[in-house]
Amino acid sequence: MTTAAAQLCMTQSAVSQAMKRAEAQVGVRLVHRDRRPLVPTEAGSALVAHIREIALKVERAIEDVRATASRPERQDLRLGMVDTFASTVGPVLIRELMEGSIALRITAFSGLAHAHADALMRHEIDAAISSDTMEELDGLTRFPLLREPFVLVCPSAWADVLRDRSLGDVLSERRLIRYSARSHMGMQVERHLRRLRIEHPRVLAFDTSDALMAMVAGGVGVAITTPLCLVQGAAYLPSLAVLPLPSPGFSRELTLVTRRGEFDTLGPRIAATARDLLRRHTVPQIVAQMPWFEALADNMVRDQTD
Repeated sequence: MTTAAAQLCMTQSAVSQAMKRAEAQVGVRLVHRDRRPLVPTEAGSALVAHIREIALKVERAIEDVRATASRPERQDLRLGMVDTFASTVGPVLIRELMEGSIALRITAFSGLAHAHADALMRHEIDAAISSDTMEELDGLTRFPLLREPFVLVCPSAWADVLRDRSLGDVLSERRLIRYSARSHMGMQVERHLRRLRIEHPRVLAFDTSDALMAMVAGGVGVAITTPLCLVQGAAYLPSLAVLPLPSPGFSRELTLVTRRGEFDTLGPRIAATARDLLRRHTVPQIVAQMPWFEALADNMVRDQTD
């Protein structure tokens, strides 16, 4: 006890009391007090072995943390993108991230929003630019990029007839071409129709905006979509009329989602680059196709992060 007290800079009495408290806590004797010199009981020896193992793990953990802090942040990125973003903003964003000041090594994927949520949680991708903010999932960091209102698209020849009419009236006369229910866009549109208590036959549904726009341009029906999706289907725009969605409107958000703690420095930089490209390239494209949209354009790009 005297030697232990000297090593720990404590009094012998304090060491003796600490031993008694330890024995009371674990509920067993840790030393044989009737032997000289004191020797540990079998339980005491087992406890010492565990304590030494724990201390070693703590030391290793501290070393790992210090080593991680001294390493530069990862410069490789597996990025998932929803199709509309991948085919419009994606090319300029990927080129900027690979060849610009960030200089990332990128592997890019596109697809539906729900696939990216699954891939992110399985660590198959590192980040996703998605229309699904994945609010139901913990351990993620979200960087808002773009909020865009839904619009009504119809063949050019129908514009004067459908303009300024309620959505219920429009869909009572025209076939609605939908996004598939398994897509996040499709789910948003269906929720909006339910809010308005509009029931409409499910006839045609597509995963991609290209197919949707082709059907509308061919005079098959009307569609509810977004400006970015129209940029994706730009080849069909000469045959289309784009109208504000009859009130009440709704919108979708595109968000950069990463796992918390993995891209704390790169995440904000990637989001800032994407917002800059949206302002300089994409929003002007949208306004050029829809001049009436200019009044709304300033509020599309989002700067806040959660």
